[in-house]
Amino acid sequence: METFAFYVFAAIAVIASLLVVGQRNPMYSVMLLITSFGALAGLYVLLDAPFTAVTQIIIYAGAIMVLFLFVVMLLNVPREEPLPSAIAGVLGPSGLRIGAVLSVLLAVNVEMVRRLVRLRRAARG
Repeated sequence: METFAFYVFAAIAVIASLLVVGQRNPMYSVMLLITSFGALAGLYVLLDAPFTAVTQIIIYAGAIMVLFLFVVMLLNVPREEPLPSAIAGVLGPSGLRIGAVLSVLLAVNVEMVRRLVRLRRAARG
């Protein structure tokens, strides 16, 4: 059950963080960042660090993100301006592409470390 909860909180944190970068509306980005902070607090609870989880919620999601939200509302920035159509087709959502490349590199790195650990265990006995 703990493993399932870990994967749920981790998936929420990763997806919300990727969507923060990919959103064009700053209000949605702020709300998704608060969601990401909430998922991180859930991960802290699973690590038996309730004080850190409460601190994460109170300080980051409760204070700093509310300030960001008020600044975005006061500036009244409705959306990010779209790129010209010729450039948009080439670049696309570059933040998502960078995130995908980094995710693949992380997966390859984890697999290489697992294989190295297996080889060292096999060499010992």
